[in-house]
Amino acid sequence: MYKFSVIVPVHNKASTLLDSLSCLYNQTFKNFEIIVVDDASTDGSLQILLQEERKGKLRLFQRDKPGPGGYAARNYGAQQATAEWLVFFDADDLLVYDHLSRFANAISENPSVNLFVNAFRKMEGNIVIPRSEPLKNGVMSRQEALAAFSRSDFIHMNGACIHKNTFMALGGFPVDRYRRAGDVYFWLKVICSLKMVHYDPTVTSMWLLHNSGVVSDKNNMIQIHPCLDLKSECEVGLTWLEKHYLNAAINRKILSWAVEKKIVGKSVKKDICSLILFSMRPRQWMTLATLVIPQSYYCRLRERVLSG
Repeated sequence: MYKFSVIVPVHNKASTLLDSLSCLYNQTFKNFEIIVVDDASTDGSLQILLQEERKGKLRLFQRDKPGPGGYAARNYGAQQATAEWLVFFDADDLLVYDHLSRFANAISENPSVNLFVNAFRKMEGNIVIPRSEPLKNGVMSRQEALAAFSRSDFIHMNGACIHKNTFMALGGFPVDRYRRAGDVYFWLKVICSLKMVHYDPTVTSMWLLHNSGVVSDKNNMIQIHPCLDLKSECEVGLTWLEKHYLNAAINRKILSWAVEKKIVGKSVKKDICSLILFSMRPRQWMTLATLVIPQSYYCRLRERVLSG
């Protein structure tokens, strides 16, 4: 039986597909299967995948209609998985050769943990975006994980490994609810459902932002950040301090999304009204203050800040 099922959703990724798949073929840990779900590609991706399938390198499934964010494709791939552990990987990003081996070692040392996270690095072209404060290596309690998430996104789609039973019990990624950030919503939901999470600060995946059409399309932000739904869905069973950190994480995501909206001239009134004020941090109040500045002044202020 395979240790991992690596699930790769693909929609029009012909230009990056083989490079990304090579990252999986070159893993030092070999006990895994690759499940690729083609989401109605029209650019030649399917032809590439059919060739790789004939070589016996992957299992290929096809969907007739692409789903926003690839969430439905990932869920479908998870249903086909034969391994106990699920790993997700985007077909336009990169992995380091020991990505799976580090998961395998951590799982063997922590058999009661159901979510394992390796650090990731964001890149814009050849520019490495600085990482936020590093987290400790090892097991974090739910409170510690929520506190960490209130400060930064320490989980990325490419950097997580989750037990299949846990993934299925939580319903998988949200389908037909969000065009963007449904994965952030899901990982924070997972943290709320578990007592502990394992974190490895070693960077084993690269998120190539310039390849991400979902992130660059600002029309995907027409609603308030999906994480707001977690306030009503996940607070039951959490301690007061866990709720505080959850709300702080929700505020952080709402504000970061509101800043993106403000930059392109979209209204942020609903975002501001949805903030959980008693869990705001000092720096978040500063961000909020800039968001209420009229658009023309906001753009001038931002230009000055960026120019130094």
